[in-house]
Amino acid sequence: MVKKRNILHGMGIFDFRDPSKRKKKSDTVTIECNAKEILLNNTLISFPTNYTVLKGILGEASRIEPIKQTKNNVYLWDELGIYCSTPDPEKMLMLLLVEDNRYGLGHQPLANFTGDVTIDGKPMQETIQNVDTERPYMIRSIIKEKKQVAIALGWNPGV
Repeated sequence: MVKKRNILHGMGIFDFRDPSKRKKKSDTVTIECNAKEILLNNTLISFPTNYTVLKGILGEASRIEPIKQTKNNVYLWDELGIYCSTPDPEKMLMLLLVEDNRYGLGHQPLANFTGDVTIDGKPMQETIQNVDTERPYMIRSIIKEKKQVAIALGWNPGV
């Protein structure tokens, strides 16, 4: 009597989806700023940027919503606490990192930003005063009721 064995030849797990459409599994966002550049999750980024670049780094936006009575859309990464408002997805000037979405800053991501932002290798709170107008980007702390509620990061029109 001959025993039959089931053998699977050449079988493997393959993901044939378009890599640009896959959602990135990023639990946290790291932003490293120095005098010449910004790294977003270890990827060089400059402003203005575009949606394709951001999608490649952060994954697909959770929502894209129109702003009433304007030509702008808001791109929201709900789980990351990030949004961007722009009339043109090819020319995104700024990201807003929302640390407290209870403050009325317009459209709100569902979660707060909990990532890390460093400037010149140190926490932003220690070094933001060192950021001058000569850098190829701007970064601002948005304060409401004496509390930082968001961080604006984007294009420096003066450079």
